[in-house]
Amino acid sequence: MPFSSLFTGHDGFRGLKSRRESRWRIYLGILADWTLTLAIVLIMIGCLYFYSEMMEILSTETKRQVNTIVMALSLALSVSVLKGLNDFVATVRWWILSRRHHSLRKVDLILQAESVSRVLLLAVRTRRLTVHLAACLWIILILMVQVALALLGLCFSIENQNALALVVQPGRVSVPDMSSIQTTKIIQNGPSSVAAQEYTANSYGQISLAFETDTTDRIPEIGAIWTPSDPLMFCDADHCKYIFHEKSVHLDTDGDGDIDHVDDDDGGSPGSLMVVTTNRSLDSSATCRSWRVAIGGDGAQDSISLEASGDGPRGVSQTTFMTNTSQSCGGGCATVSAFEAAGPGQSWYYVCNVTVSRVGNGTLPEHEASPELRSMAAASIALQGSGVSSLDSDDIQYQVYPAESVFGLPIKGLNDSMAMLMARFAIGTVAICGQSNSPIVIDGFAPVKGFQLVVDHWDYIYMILVSIALGQLVLAVATACIAGRIEIPEGGPIAMAQVLRPIAHKLKSSDKADTMLSSDGPGGMWIYRAVETGEMGVYDLLMEERASGYSTDGFSVEMQ
Repeated sequence: MPFSSLFTGHDGFRGLKSRRESRWRIYLGILADWTLTLAIVLIMIGCLYFYSEMMEILSTETKRQVNTIVMALSLALSVSVLKGLNDFVATVRWWILSRRHHSLRKVDLILQAESVSRVLLLAVRTRRLTVHLAACLWIILILMVQVALALLGLCFSIENQNALALVVQPGRVSVPDMSSIQTTKIIQNGPSSVAAQEYTANSYGQISLAFETDTTDRIPEIGAIWTPSDPLMFCDADHCKYIFHEKSVHLDTDGDGDIDHVDDDDGGSPGSLMVVTTNRSLDSSATCRSWRVAIGGDGAQDSISLEASGDGPRGVSQTTFMTNTSQSCGGGCATVSAFEAAGPGQSWYYVCNVTVSRVGNGTLPEHEASPELRSMAAASIALQGSGVSSLDSDDIQYQVYPAESVFGLPIKGLNDSMAMLMARFAIGTVAICGQSNSPIVIDGFAPVKGFQLVVDHWDYIYMILVSIALGQLVLAVATACIAGRIEIPEGGPIAMAQVLRPIAHKLKSSDKADTMLSSDGPGGMWIYRAVETGEMGVYDLLMEERASGYSTDGFSVEMQ
């Protein structure tokens, strides 16, 4: 019987009947797979940028969504890359089998090239340096892909947001009681009289120097977590502003329906309740006029002479602020005069109207500051309170500040500077009241901790994702080139079984089948062939044995 007909099937083909596929169809299929990888890479970069740069704070639900999206994209990218690797292996193995004859054992290992262990075993069982090099490169490529995908997750993380809090959930919050200036933090004995409040107001203004003051363009956004190290007041060229804070509260846990207590923690430790910035604010401003002192500028006279007169204590290198508490220039307004005793010819006298506004963006009565508190804060730089004035009228009070102090620094007739000095003192009084007065619990939006997506290494992310996309593009081009040169069997295990039909018949007819597959000696040498048939574009794909004394039927074709 002729060799060519030894293993011919019922359809007249020795192997798999295959119709030549259009090159463009092959190229488009490979391009579509790479485009999918590129799309996943771009979507992952877009998601990381959106959640890290566009969303400053994430809720618990959003955190779960981010984790799910990133995990899904990572898995999709891994599957897409591995599919590209497997497609390359599935193509290149037939090209390797078509280049030269191999023993049955090596054919078996080459056909299982998707397995790293089989690639290693193939490298061990051959002496060819090129096979060793190819196996090493392939294993290194697989390891690089796995390591790159693993390192990708180390370039970003979801952490607690320590700068902002979520203020979208209705709940109970505590706000300062701004109905009056509470004196218990300054005066321990006696009733909270007007005099005690005046003394406390002046003390609060000076205490405010212990807190940071920043410019109004640095006002934090709503929901920003506030700590004592953050600025408490904000000033620009013509006014100062205090931003109110809200504090979360411990809810009822004993079943009595009451709030257990207000948390005194500033929110710095994990799980603690927080103090956050609101959109409510209160402004202070002042307008001043000034005159140079003509007589009495040394501060040693009982009176001074200028276009307007005033009295005050004796002394040089100091500034004396005076106010008449029985007079008012409107709600939250006070008239304060100042005598700046800096020596003959260098002393100045100022008259200023200081105004503390109503609370802006307040929506509840508990948000408002009382007119009495605002008026007292406006005059606080001059209030003496419990230290009773020695002047003839108890309604006139004064405070003296040495020139070395912040509020006694010589202004030298600059009206705007004196106005800002008084506005700063007034807003400081309000701010410390907001921090020191006892809180009241009202309905609001309870601040809760959120999360943020932190991308530590954008450069590594770009490098990894771009390298993966470019690497798969190179493999896709190589796969397309190889697929365009040889006919690749299409289908699954059944199609491959048809290609291996001659080998199966060889093993079936031999009593040394186990030996043939376990060693390189017996079993002959085999090569993959795409044999052209008489029908246009149809090939017989099979494994063909190199045999002595016989010539092959047909000829192998390398697609051009």
